[in-house]
Amino acid sequence: MDSEMLTSSEVEEQIPSDAVVEEGQEDDEIQSSGGEQTDGTTAHASEQPAIPLRDIGNQATWKLSTWKPGFGVHALLSESTDLYWQSDAPQPHHIDIHFAKRVEIAKIMMYLDYRRDESYTPSKIAVYAGSGYHDLHEVLSLGLEEPVGWIDISLAHAGKDGFLKAFLVRLSVLQNHQTGKDTHIRGIKILSPDRQANDIDDDGLPFNSVAFLAHSTIR
Repeated sequence: MDSEMLTSSEVEEQIPSDAVVEEGQEDDEIQSSGGEQTDGTTAHASEQPAIPLRDIGNQATWKLSTWKPGFGVHALLSESTDLYWQSDAPQPHHIDIHFAKRVEIAKIMMYLDYRRDESYTPSKIAVYAGSGYHDLHEVLSLGLEEPVGWIDISLAHAGKDGFLKAFLVRLSVLQNHQTGKDTHIRGIKILSPDRQANDIDDDGLPFNSVAFLAHSTIR
Protein backbone atom coordinates (compact mmCIF):
# COMPACT_ATOMS: atom_id res chain seq x y z
CA MET A 1 0.00 0.00 0.00
CA ASP A 2 1.12 3.56 -0.64
CA SER A 3 2.35 5.36 2.42
CA GLU A 4 -0.09 8.23 1.73
CA MET A 5 -3.01 5.89 2.39
CA LEU A 6 -1.63 4.71 5.68
CA THR A 7 -2.09 8.06 7.39
CA SER A 8 -5.85 8.30 6.86
CA SER A 9 -8.05 8.08 9.95
CA GLU A 10 -9.92 4.98 8.81
CA VAL A 11 -7.93 2.41 6.84
CA GLU A 12 -9.46 -1.03 6.31
CA GLU A 13 -7.55 -4.29 5.92
CA GLN A 14 -9.81 -7.16 4.91
CA ILE A 15 -8.76 -10.74 5.45
CA PRO A 16 -10.45 -13.14 3.00
CA SER A 17 -11.36 -16.55 4.37
CA ASP A 18 -9.42 -18.39 1.65
CA ALA A 19 -6.23 -16.32 1.81
CA VAL A 20 -2.89 -18.11 1.85
CA VAL A 21 0.15 -16.68 3.58
CA GLU A 22 2.97 -16.29 1.07
CA GLU A 23 6.24 -14.39 1.08
CA GLY A 24 5.79 -10.80 -0.11
CA GLN A 25 2.05 -10.46 0.52
CA GLU A 26 0.76 -7.13 1.80
CA ASP A 27 -0.94 -6.75 5.19
CA ASP A 28 -4.42 -6.70 3.69
CA GLU A 29 -3.87 -10.10 2.03
CA ILE A 30 -3.10 -12.13 5.11
CA GLN A 31 -5.52 -14.37 6.96
CA SER A 32 -5.03 -14.80 10.69
CA SER A 33 -4.28 -18.26 11.99
CA GLY A 34 -6.39 -19.80 14.73
CA GLY A 35 -4.77 -20.64 18.02
CA GLU A 36 -5.34 -22.21 21.38
CA GLN A 37 -6.05 -20.28 24.53
CA THR A 38 -2.92 -18.99 26.23
CA ASP A 39 -2.79 -18.35 29.95
CA GLY A 40 -2.22 -14.74 30.97
CA THR A 41 -3.07 -12.02 33.42
CA THR A 42 -6.78 -11.62 34.09
CA ALA A 43 -7.68 -8.00 33.47
CA HIS A 44 -11.37 -8.38 34.32
CA ALA A 45 -12.20 -11.25 36.66
CA SER A 46 -15.60 -12.93 36.27
CA GLU A 47 -16.89 -16.50 36.30
CA GLN A 48 -17.64 -18.23 33.02
CA PRO A 49 -19.01 -21.64 32.08
CA ALA A 50 -16.33 -24.35 31.95
CA ILE A 51 -16.37 -24.71 28.17
CA PRO A 52 -13.24 -25.06 26.01
CA LEU A 53 -12.34 -21.90 24.08
CA ARG A 54 -11.02 -21.37 20.55
CA ASP A 55 -9.66 -18.39 18.65
CA ILE A 56 -12.18 -17.16 16.05
CA GLY A 57 -10.12 -14.23 14.76
CA ASN A 58 -9.75 -15.93 11.36
CA GLN A 59 -13.54 -15.60 10.87
CA ALA A 60 -13.48 -11.81 11.10
CA THR A 61 -12.69 -8.80 8.94
CA TRP A 62 -10.11 -6.65 10.73
CA LYS A 63 -9.95 -2.87 10.44
CA LEU A 64 -7.24 -0.67 11.96
CA SER A 65 -7.68 3.06 12.49
CA THR A 66 -4.11 3.56 11.17
CA TRP A 67 -0.85 1.65 10.87
CA LYS A 68 2.73 2.23 9.82
CA PRO A 69 3.96 0.37 6.71
CA GLY A 70 4.90 -3.20 7.66
CA PHE A 71 3.21 -2.97 11.07
CA GLY A 72 -0.43 -3.70 10.23
CA VAL A 73 -2.81 -6.65 10.48
CA HIS A 74 -0.19 -9.18 9.38
CA ALA A 75 2.03 -8.25 12.33
CA LEU A 76 -0.86 -7.95 14.80
CA LEU A 77 -2.17 -11.45 14.06
CA SER A 78 1.18 -13.16 13.67
CA GLU A 79 1.98 -16.00 16.07
CA SER A 80 5.30 -14.25 16.78
CA THR A 81 5.24 -11.68 19.57
CA ASP A 82 8.36 -10.12 18.05
CA LEU A 83 6.02 -8.49 15.52
CA TYR A 84 3.50 -5.80 16.43
CA TRP A 85 0.90 -3.37 15.16
CA GLN A 86 2.03 0.25 15.36
CA SER A 87 -0.49 3.05 14.93
CA ASP A 88 0.26 6.25 13.02
CA ALA A 89 -2.03 9.05 14.25
CA PRO A 90 -3.30 10.80 17.39
CA GLN A 91 -5.21 8.78 19.99
CA PRO A 92 -7.54 7.03 20.37
CA HIS A 93 -6.40 4.08 18.25
CA HIS A 94 -8.94 1.47 17.19
CA ILE A 95 -8.99 -2.19 16.21
CA ASP A 96 -12.38 -3.17 14.74
CA ILE A 97 -13.21 -6.88 14.52
CA HIS A 98 -16.28 -7.46 12.33
CA PHE A 99 -18.00 -10.86 12.00
CA ALA A 100 -20.47 -11.89 9.28
CA LYS A 101 -22.76 -13.38 11.93
CA ARG A 102 -23.32 -12.74 15.62
CA VAL A 103 -20.76 -14.61 17.67
CA GLU A 104 -20.25 -15.45 21.33
CA ILE A 105 -17.06 -14.05 22.82
CA ALA A 106 -15.73 -15.19 26.18
CA LYS A 107 -12.61 -13.05 26.32
CA ILE A 108 -10.07 -11.04 24.39
CA MET A 109 -6.39 -11.77 24.89
CA MET A 110 -3.82 -9.13 24.04
CA TYR A 111 -0.03 -9.38 24.17
CA LEU A 112 1.75 -6.29 25.51
CA ASP A 113 5.37 -5.80 26.54
CA TYR A 114 6.22 -2.70 28.51
CA ARG A 115 9.86 -3.78 28.85
CA ARG A 116 10.38 -3.56 25.09
CA ASP A 117 7.83 -0.91 24.11
CA GLU A 118 7.76 1.53 27.07
CA SER A 119 5.82 4.64 25.96
CA TYR A 120 4.19 2.67 23.10
CA THR A 121 2.46 0.41 25.65
CA PRO A 122 -1.27 1.05 26.31
CA SER A 123 -2.13 2.19 29.82
CA LYS A 124 -5.90 2.53 29.31
CA ILE A 125 -8.10 0.61 26.90
CA ALA A 126 -11.81 0.20 26.27
CA VAL A 127 -13.91 -2.49 24.59
CA TYR A 128 -17.05 -1.61 22.63
CA ALA A 129 -19.56 -3.96 20.98
CA GLY A 130 -22.71 -3.88 18.87
CA SER A 131 -24.39 -5.11 15.71
CA GLY A 132 -22.68 -2.34 13.71
CA TYR A 133 -21.07 1.07 13.99
CA HIS A 134 -24.44 2.73 14.65
CA ASP A 135 -25.01 1.03 18.01
CA LEU A 136 -21.54 0.48 19.46
CA HIS A 137 -21.61 0.72 23.26
CA GLU A 138 -18.90 0.44 25.88
CA VAL A 139 -18.59 -3.00 27.45
CA LEU A 140 -15.68 -2.22 29.74
CA SER A 141 -12.67 0.02 30.24
CA LEU A 142 -9.58 -0.81 32.22
CA GLY A 143 -6.19 0.51 33.20
CA LEU A 144 -2.93 -1.38 32.74
CA GLU A 145 0.21 -0.93 34.82
CA GLU A 146 3.37 -1.77 32.86
CA PRO A 147 1.92 -5.03 31.42
CA VAL A 148 4.17 -7.81 30.12
CA GLY A 149 2.71 -10.91 28.43
CA TRP A 150 -0.79 -12.02 27.51
CA ILE A 151 -3.49 -9.86 29.09
CA ASP A 152 -6.70 -11.79 29.71
CA ILE A 153 -9.76 -9.53 29.28
CA SER A 154 -12.83 -11.44 30.43
CA LEU A 155 -16.21 -10.48 28.93
CA ALA A 156 -18.25 -12.78 31.16
CA HIS A 157 -20.14 -9.86 32.70
CA ALA A 158 -21.41 -8.71 29.28
CA GLY A 159 -24.06 -11.42 28.80
CA LYS A 160 -26.54 -13.38 30.88
CA ASP A 161 -24.89 -16.70 30.01
CA GLY A 162 -21.33 -15.43 30.52
CA PHE A 163 -20.53 -14.43 26.93
CA LEU A 164 -20.61 -11.23 24.91
CA LYS A 165 -22.78 -11.63 21.78
CA ALA A 166 -22.02 -9.21 18.96
CA PHE A 167 -21.31 -8.74 15.26
CA LEU A 168 -18.73 -5.99 15.82
CA VAL A 169 -16.14 -5.53 18.56
CA ARG A 170 -13.93 -2.46 18.85
CA LEU A 171 -10.80 -2.39 20.99
CA SER A 172 -9.69 1.19 21.64
CA VAL A 173 -6.36 2.38 23.04
CA LEU A 174 -7.20 5.54 24.97
CA GLN A 175 -3.87 6.28 26.66
CA ASN A 176 -0.27 5.07 26.64
CA HIS A 177 2.34 4.90 29.35
CA GLN A 178 4.54 8.00 29.69
CA THR A 179 1.98 9.94 27.61
CA GLY A 180 3.14 8.17 24.46
CA LYS A 181 1.23 8.86 21.23
CA ASP A 182 1.46 5.75 19.03
CA THR A 183 0.87 2.26 20.35
CA HIS A 184 2.29 -1.25 20.01
CA ILE A 185 0.16 -4.39 20.36
CA ARG A 186 2.08 -7.62 19.75
CA GLY A 187 -0.79 -10.07 19.48
CA ILE A 188 -4.53 -10.43 19.88
CA LYS A 189 -6.91 -13.38 20.14
CA ILE A 190 -10.72 -13.44 20.18
CA LEU A 191 -11.81 -16.48 22.19
CA SER A 192 -15.21 -18.08 21.74
CA PRO A 193 -16.75 -21.17 23.40
CA ASP A 194 -15.91 -24.32 21.45
CA ARG A 195 -19.13 -26.21 22.00
CA GLN A 196 -18.29 -28.95 19.52
CA ALA A 197 -15.19 -29.82 21.51
CA ASN A 198 -17.41 -30.45 24.50
CA ASP A 199 -20.15 -32.29 22.58
CA ILE A 200 -22.74 -29.73 23.62
CA ASP A 201 -25.85 -28.95 21.60
CA ASP A 202 -27.56 -25.57 21.29
CA ASP A 203 -29.46 -26.13 24.54
CA GLY A 204 -26.23 -26.71 26.43
CA LEU A 205 -26.92 -30.42 27.03
CA PRO A 206 -24.39 -33.13 26.11
CA PHE A 207 -25.52 -36.19 24.11
CA ASN A 208 -24.61 -39.31 26.09
CA SER A 209 -26.90 -42.09 24.89
CA VAL A 210 -26.36 -44.13 21.72
CA ALA A 211 -29.88 -43.24 20.53
CA PHE A 212 -29.25 -39.50 20.73
CA LEU A 213 -25.79 -39.76 19.19
CA ALA A 214 -27.20 -41.69 16.22
CA HIS A 215 -29.34 -38.65 15.30
CA SER A 216 -26.86 -35.93 16.17
CA THR A 217 -25.77 -35.37 12.54
CA ILE A 218 -27.52 -35.09 9.18
CA ARG A 219 -26.51 -37.59 6.51
